[in-house]
Amino acid sequence: MLDERLMISHVLTRRTTRFIFALKAALAPTKPRVGALTQEEMFSYKQKKLRLLCEEFGYDPSLVILSDAPYSFNYLNQNFTSEGQAYPDGRIEIYFDPDMTDARMACCLAHELQHQKYFLVRTAYQAESIHGPLHQRFAPFTSETLASLGGVSDYSREHWQAWQGRSLPVLFSDELADGQCEPINETLAEIAKAEYNWGSIAWIDSIWRQLYLAINNEYRRLTLQKRAPL
Repeated sequence: MLDERLMISHVLTRRTTRFIFALKAALAPTKPRVGALTQEEMFSYKQKKLRLLCEEFGYDPSLVILSDAPYSFNYLNQNFTSEGQAYPDGRIEIYFDPDMTDARMACCLAHELQHQKYFLVRTAYQAESIHGPLHQRFAPFTSETLASLGGVSDYSREHWQAWQGRSLPVLFSDELADGQCEPINETLAEIAKAEYNWGSIAWIDSIWRQLYLAINNEYRRLTLQKRAPL
């Protein structure tokens, strides 16, 4: 038989958990029924959801917009529709799709946010000398090592297969200019998406995990450094 104190603690824990879930549900925008909203109302709902997701990720919501103009591009004679885009100046654009679930939007945002982390660390890396601390920290992640591993998802593997550069992609280089695609950058973004979706990246090769965590740690350090008073 359980000790009476443990039984009371168990009941209180269950009640507290139910209260927390109920509170989150009350604060979140009401999820509409399929076909219940007009296109404009659905867009407004998605905007509110996107703002809440930005707050959950700790990213400035003013830098993230929901665009009602779909974005498509042609690559290797194939037409692709993009779900989102990250810009080196910190902006993120998510392209509105009424069929995009809240979970898919969250995964898309996680992917694009990882691009922002990569951009910030890349800028700091390129600004220092070849003997700087970032160069030393990321020296183990050579082009040969990363290329031997390839991508971690169908999408990232497509980037490795489509590489057109004269040599292998290089970490923190302008991959798009060098090879018409971004194998390293996109693989890291897919790892972020997987971590948000599954809650774990234990199944991903340890080298990719180490690189992913190193970039996130440096991003955190650089962000705190920028916020620190002069």
